Amino acid sequence: MSLQRCLVLTVATGAVWMDLRTRRIANEWIITAWIVGLVTQLIRYGAAGAGIFLFGMLFPILALYILFYFHMLGAGDIKLLSAVGGFLGVPAILKCMIVSFLSGAVLSIGIILVCGNLPQRLTKFFNYFQTYFTKRKYQKKTEPVPYYDGKWGMECIHFSVPVLMGVLLWIGGFY
Repeated sequence: MSLQRCLVLTVATGAVWMDLRTRRIANEWIITAWIVGLVTQLIRYGAAGAGIFLFGMLFPILALYILFYFHMLGAGDIKLLSAVGGFLGVPAILKCMIVSFLSGAVLSIGIILVCGNLPQRLTKFFNYFQTYFTKRKYQKKTEPVPYYDGKWGMECIHFSVPVLMGVLLWIGGFY
């Protein structure tokens, strides 16, 4: 396995470990990953590596901001994808994001089926948006309510796990 793949696996695995323990991914971990990703790209591609790193790092942030705005995806998850994107570049991080969301969907469906609360989850999802748009209609400034309210159990997944799944599939040559 290449050094790049080992580093990306280390970044993703460390983030999952932190996320499962504390529900947070430490900024120091992400900053370190960004630095290592930049250095890795500079070593591999010279000055062009800075551009590969920058675009790969920024793409997840820009693409997923709307999910962060609606509190449906945490900042740590987006920063993790950003750190991974710095290593992978835009084409591969786009595929990683798609695979991660598909993995997350499969994981979520499995958990919801085990918990047996699909109707409650769908109701919460639609009520969330109804509340947001109702508040927006009657108030000038709208702060969306967090989608995760702390009242749900295991059906609120740690998205770092599907990101790790996406990284593992990248390492395995799936994309």
